[in-house]
Amino acid sequence: MKKTIIAAVALLCLCGTAAAQRHIEYRWHGLYCVGDVSLAFNVNRSANETTGFGDTVTALMPSVSFGYQFRKECAVGLGFSYLADSKGAFTQMPVFVELRSHFMRSQLTPYGVLQIGYSLPLGRSSEPPSTKIEEGGLYFALEVGGRYAFNRTFAMGLHAGYKLLYSNKVQRTDEFNVPLLSESVALSLINIGVSFYLSGD
Repeated sequence: MKKTIIAAVALLCLCGTAAAQRHIEYRWHGLYCVGDVSLAFNVNRSANETTGFGDTVTALMPSVSFGYQFRKECAVGLGFSYLADSKGAFTQMPVFVELRSHFMRSQLTPYGVLQIGYSLPLGRSSEPPSTKIEEGGLYFALEVGGRYAFNRTFAMGLHAGYKLLYSNKVQRTDEFNVPLLSESVALSLINIGVSFYLSGD
């Protein structure tokens, strides 16, 4: 009898542990949506000095991506981001393909994200003298962070990373709106941010 009670208690403990693990394990396969807001710091001194982007040293970059997670180590998706320049000249929308990897199925897991795409110029010319992106270019982002799951379908994460936004053609004009030169400009940004995760079958 005593052995039966001990076995029953042990079985209940195992079931309870399994249930708890199922409760806190974020869904590791299926459709997903990630929305994040990053604070981006311009670290390209040449761009800071010559492009006017220095006024947006602390630019906010919201981002949304949708995709499918095949395994905890592999998720592929599509998304877009938005960079607002206070002067308007360097406002742009990166559109990208992303690869996500979550290294564990536990409630708290490290993860990494790689994004590659093209940044569409949305800027407008200000009063002369002005600077404006005429032709967009390569977008590249690499982020690492940690994700905490509140349940199987909702989680939050903190991340830090690097973003490169390359503009193939940036047009500058003088005070009479006469074109001065056209050149390519690369913006290097260090970013930190928070992410929100939704997942489903």
